[in-house]
Amino acid sequence: MEFLLRSFGVLIPIGVMALPFAVLVWRLLTRRRTRTKPPREAAATAALDVSIGLLAGLVLALVAMPVPGSGALHLAPGTDLEIALADSESFWQVAANVLMLLPLGVLLPLRWRWWRPVGRLAGAALLASIAIELAQYLFAAGRVTSTDDVLLNTVGAAAGVTLTRSRAGLRLLDLDWLLARIAPPQRSTRMSIPGPIGRSAK
Repeated sequence: MEFLLRSFGVLIPIGVMALPFAVLVWRLLTRRRTRTKPPREAAATAALDVSIGLLAGLVLALVAMPVPGSGALHLAPGTDLEIALADSESFWQVAANVLMLLPLGVLLPLRWRWWRPVGRLAGAALLASIAIELAQYLFAAGRVTSTDDVLLNTVGAAAGVTLTRSRAGLRLLDLDWLLARIAPPQRSTRMSIPGPIGRSAK
């Protein structure tokens, strides 16, 4: 737990500060989209967009934050995984690399049909992870630049999109089913007006 707080604790204050702005953006997007979309669809798509943006921002903040240390370059695949088998802290680091892009692997296919093929999303995650590791190395952020990190990030994203292809995930991809649970229809507040009373038969 101490290792997780030391490595990822910086995300807690960033997330807390960003949350009110995320809620505000969600409300503004929902209000704007209700002009052209049903209210439930507007609320659901806005929530997905804000969640994707917030998660992407947290990932960028995490990888851009300098850490104490001189950094290292591990180009041989399996180097970090071998260390993780003998060190509990390294194990949690490996787990964190898998989980880092997994939420985006779930949310992107929910939002856009184009991202639903596993290979397409995994390829994009691979390129994004390579860019992140390259930036860490060039800017000397003190982090380890590792081939294993690229592979683990890609596996996490692929696992996320694979979850959406499960039975439960396919239900989530059904927008009508998703909308009914994110924003259930509101009960009508209109008062029913009784129809005209017919004349009694004489």
